[in-house]
Amino acid sequence: MAITSKNKTPQATPGDLLVIGSMNMDLSIKTRRMPRLGETLLGGTFNQNAGGKGANQAIAAHILFPKVSLCAGIGKDSMGDEYMKYLKELGVDTSLIKVFDNAHTGVAIITVVKEGENIITVAPGANLMLSPDDLKNVDFKKYTHVAFQLENTLETVSAGLNIAKSCNCTTILKASPACLLPDEILNNIDIIVANEIEIMQIMRGFTDMKKAAAALLDKGIKNVIITLGARGCLLISGKIEKRYPAHSVRPIDTVGAGDCFTGSFMAGLKIYGDIDMAIKMANAAAALSVTKNGAQSFASLDNVLKKMKG
Repeated sequence: MAITSKNKTPQATPGDLLVIGSMNMDLSIKTRRMPRLGETLLGGTFNQNAGGKGANQAIAAHILFPKVSLCAGIGKDSMGDEYMKYLKELGVDTSLIKVFDNAHTGVAIITVVKEGENIITVAPGANLMLSPDDLKNVDFKKYTHVAFQLENTLETVSAGLNIAKSCNCTTILKASPACLLPDEILNNIDIIVANEIEIMQIMRGFTDMKKAAAALLDKGIKNVIITLGARGCLLISGKIEKRYPAHSVRPIDTVGAGDCFTGSFMAGLKIYGDIDMAIKMANAAAALSVTKNGAQSFASLDNVLKKMKG
């Protein structure tokens, strides 16, 4: 997909968006600093919020473009029930979410310091129960764009990417949590989104993010987007390399910022049909998301469009 500078009026093409991924309940404690190994640190503030990279991306996309489905796995427990009710109230299509009797809903334990940085530990639970067989009932032909992350099994991610490509969907992978990725996954990705650490972890032997991106392009991936936190992001596509500066904001909580970027980027592709404008939309949405607490503290379409202009 080539870069252009069209300042189009948002007008989406026909078809819906799909996210295949994870759902977690985020249990977070905000502290003045990170505890040391073996240390008990008092004085934190506790919050429980809906999270998981798949659901985060689906909701971020849904706020900007309403026709979004989420395919995920949850446990038959109170957290799963609460999450399903919440998604339905938001208007996200939950018909592809599978409830597993023999697994708990995914849980993420998050420590956040006052500058907004965080450390996250995840117990995946039902996220790892979602299997390639569960994707056989998904009508991929309904969707123009499909996003994935790596909080499901690699087997499930690989199967979903393969089916999506066979149905001519544009495929997007947020390479997090990062791991070495086999060719059967890399060969079916159109656009990969990763931060500057993740981009060097998904293929062996790289210590330079631009060289890692070039190697991914050699695998057939059309566009590599490297998110750089407060320094914005970098698009590498063929011979094109373009830096997008971050918006100036005061961060409160950076949990979910990468997911907000990815979901908003997918919505931007749908709305504008243009990767340049999609990245600008994602940059604005992600900047607004870190000014509030919680992995799903996403801004409205109107506010994102205003931020893009400002």
